[in-house]
Amino acid sequence: MSKHSPASTPSAPPRGDNVYVARPLSSYIWILLITILALVLSGLVAFAFATNAFAWPLLAGLHLVSSAVLITLCYWQGSRGFFVREYYILGFGYLLCGFLGAAGSLLLVTVSFFTRSDKWRFRDWYMALFPADHATTAEELYGQIISGSRAIGPEHSVTVYTDLMQEAETEEKLAIVTLVSRYFRPDFANVIIMAMNDADPTVRVLAASAKARIENRFLANVLKIQETIRQNPNDFDAKMSLATLYDDYAFTGLLDREREIENRKMALETYEQCLKDRPDDATPPYRIGRILNRQRDYLGAARLFEIALERSTNKQAIASWLIEATYNAKDYDRVRELIARHFPETGAGKNPVVSPFRLDSMALWQKGAPE
Repeated sequence: MSKHSPASTPSAPPRGDNVYVARPLSSYIWILLITILALVLSGLVAFAFATNAFAWPLLAGLHLVSSAVLITLCYWQGSRGFFVREYYILGFGYLLCGFLGAAGSLLLVTVSFFTRSDKWRFRDWYMALFPADHATTAEELYGQIISGSRAIGPEHSVTVYTDLMQEAETEEKLAIVTLVSRYFRPDFANVIIMAMNDADPTVRVLAASAKARIENRFLANVLKIQETIRQNPNDFDAKMSLATLYDDYAFTGLLDREREIENRKMALETYEQCLKDRPDDATPPYRIGRILNRQRDYLGAARLFEIALERSTNKQAIASWLIEATYNAKDYDRVRELIARHFPETGAGKNPVVSPFRLDSMALWQKGAPE
């Protein structure tokens, strides 16, 4: 991301919010003019000293007066928040070293201009995403990410962290990977995968360690639930938890192909046990249908979704999956029939349990249906 520094950007003093403000062109002009003024003043004092034009006390007084004028100008411009360190060096360098201090400051300003960064640091870029009135909240979030103290709850979107991984520096990437692995849930697997493919070997090594940690935690949870089932073979909730655990981790992309196949197999077997235990429950056939749909067994998935649909009170959530499986099975007449029955009024944002993208697609199918 390139740094923009238009001449029209207003300069504003920092107020503790740490929001990134690009240096405007006027700030470069001011630092250059004040530095040149320092050279001129120090040159005049040096010329007066060399020609014995004034006595020593008067020369010292002239130097102190010119230093006071220069320090005042430096403070005036430095308070705007740009070139603060350069102004400090210019003011005190002139006071203590005269011409040499001014010349050194000119060199520093020149080097600072030509070696300025063309990219924002992650902190500056992240803070600039937020308006000034939300800067404190953004600062707190940044600090929580770096410290690892922020818990990742269901309300936190994976998109936030994948976007940060694309722009972050190594330190921040390591913090994000650590945070995601600590509070891992399956939909955050993309963050770990991005880190495993990162150009920085440090990030890749940490991501590999995080992957191993996640797998170990998964196996520990499996063993814990299996022990619960062993002690109480009729515990339906424990069986559902075990099947869901297998189901979730089967499609993360973190496991090798053999482990994914094994997880899907174990998930299907456990869901089928749950289906036998509670034949009237809608969840087991719904979950089995989702796995079959991902395995491209669309007819089998549609059959299970039909069963789940009959037993469920939340018709639309399951009907949307049934429509997808039926479409993949190329039964388009049935697709129109299902949309007309379960989604008579489609539109993005009108249904909290169905993706807006699916609703948009259904609306197109309705409009394209023959009258």
